[in-house]
Amino acid sequence: MNKNLLLGAPHIDHQHSELFHSFQRLLSIAPGEEAIADALSRLTNLIHEHFQSEEKFMAGINMPDVEMLDHVKAHGQIIEDLTAIHLETMFGMGVPFEEIVNRASIYVNQHIIEFDLGLKAYIGKQ
Repeated sequence: MNKNLLLGAPHIDHQHSELFHSFQRLLSIAPGEEAIADALSRLTNLIHEHFQSEEKFMAGINMPDVEMLDHVKAHGQIIEDLTAIHLETMFGMGVPFEEIVNRASIYVNQHIIEFDLGLKAYIGKQ
């Protein structure tokens, strides 16, 4: 994982690293394999668990309520979108592998950059 994406909260940084590893496993699957659904399911579960953990963590770092609500709302949107991708894949709706990978990548990377890195400002104030 890129060192610039570390927050300085070991538990959260470890979870982010696990998410990137899970995403890498998804990338290593050949398009069309049945293992895509399993890898996507694992990634979605890891993300869901991470979001629950991160939300508990945020509650303890004195984040402004508005920022926390925006962050939690972004979590909900990502889970909703990943669930839709997973269902589309499970029911053979013909979602191209490249689209699955691209969408999952955007969710993971964009969220860390746009939301999680903002937590750094509050971590040192604990």
